[in-house]
Amino acid sequence: MIAYHCDGCGLEMQKGDLRYTVTVEVRAAYDELEISLADLVRDHRSEILALIARMRRSDAQTLEEQVYKRITLDLCPTCQRAYIRNPLRFHPEQGGAAGPVDIDGFLRSLGYGDNEV
Repeated sequence: MIAYHCDGCGLEMQKGDLRYTVTVEVRAAYDELEISLADLVRDHRSEILALIARMRRSDAQTLEEQVYKRITLDLCPTCQRAYIRNPLRFHPEQGGAAGPVDIDGFLRSLGYGDNEV
């Protein structure tokens, strides 16, 4: 038997139950480059070597997430409504919560990001 769990509240949903899939893609934004003649004739070697050195001090997952990250959530109908009401502050216990929601903690609880605060 196939069963899904709501990534918001943990509710078990059976195959055929109404559920929603949310996909969030985070991409690095960039501005169009304007290259001048001075840029073309400048020696970029030291800049490239410095960039490579910084990249070597980081792990592959961190470098990848700086460019692109895709998160997919399965939600029950209740959590879907909470997500639609306020996607940037979604949390399953959101039913009118007074204080701010720890989004990073919520994503860490789903296994995304690093576990250090």
